[in-house]
Amino acid sequence: MKKILRSLSTFIQGQKDSFKRHNAQYEAPGKFERDRDAGYQNIKDDRINWPDFKIRDLLAQHTNVKTAVDIGSGTGWVSASVHGLVDTVIALEPSAAAIDISKRAYPSETYPHITWHEGFAEDLLPTLRLTGPTIFITGCVLSHLRDKEVEKICAVVNSMAPVGSVFAFSECWSEDTPWHQHMWHVRTKAWWQAQFPGWSLEFGGTKHEQGDYHMGIWGTKL
Repeated sequence: MKKILRSLSTFIQGQKDSFKRHNAQYEAPGKFERDRDAGYQNIKDDRINWPDFKIRDLLAQHTNVKTAVDIGSGTGWVSASVHGLVDTVIALEPSAAAIDISKRAYPSETYPHITWHEGFAEDLLPTLRLTGPTIFITGCVLSHLRDKEVEKICAVVNSMAPVGSVFAFSECWSEDTPWHQHMWHVRTKAWWQAQFPGWSLEFGGTKHEQGDYHMGIWGTKL
């Protein structure tokens, strides 16, 4: 019965359900202070280099990467964390409330190389003009979206990324068993590899405490 309900909930999920839920959270009273403080703590703890991200390690291996694209940047701590590790940070986020928090928490006077862009990734990514190897970053964003939206995002990244680009996705994966429910999607290694032909993918990261899946996928465009 649980499997049936999970399957049905996948069909019920709408295109913008994740945005609506998270946007409502970003607009809640006290959200700025909470997310600002949590973001500062993540930066202090070097959260971008935890096992599900390893962004600092990845950039150390790919020193020609000078641009970062933060897909679903939320309230900005990942973009702020990679500021200084690359020359340019492009943050993409559909929630105006989240961008407002980001700009207040990480002002341009301190973080001059971040540009904040309001909109959905599948719409904004094709407008970017990348001239050199780029790192694409997601932090538990794609795992909230339906396959059709994730396929669009991956297809755009695949087509627009210059050779030598990399990605660090803190997203769910499993060996061979997909798992879907409303706003939580675990996709197999084979599914992810199919989205990125011509890329070398690495799967690792941390095993999720509540399920038989992991968080952490990395790719290099060959």
